[in-house]
Amino acid sequence: MKLFFVTALLVIFGINTNAQYLGFKGVTIQATTSLYIVNDEPTSVNTEQVFAISFNDKILTHLVYLDGSVNESQIYQIENERSFITEGNTIYKFDAISGISGNRYYYEFKIDNDGRLLSLKQTQPNRIDFTIYKGGITELKTYQQ
Repeated sequence: MKLFFVTALLVIFGINTNAQYLGFKGVTIQATTSLYIVNDEPTSVNTEQVFAISFNDKILTHLVYLDGSVNESQIYQIENERSFITEGNTIYKFDAISGISGNRYYYEFKIDNDGRLLSLKQTQPNRIDFTIYKGGITELKTYQQ
């Protein structure tokens, strides 16, 4: 009986630990490294980018910095967002639509049990290659609560 009770508590505790990263209204990801493939070789470069993702407001703001100053910025509309837990990691997937080109970009980010960003993956339309970003993550205070 004690074993059953302890096992039940561990399962409940594990589910609560993982579930704490589901249901974010929004997140901010500061990308510090980009990983991608060039000529069939994995490549990584330092980068300064910020992705402010508001699921409640259906907006992604992407800022690209160059030497500490904003070099590019754009806002995208978010569609098809979903989140789930797999192998102990929280995964968010969504589409971002460009108002400039109309292109659809596919995003996926993973958060580990400790709330750290494992990766942010961006796939561009009509391409099989992708970019993975590494960096930090924090919860975003959205406009719509």
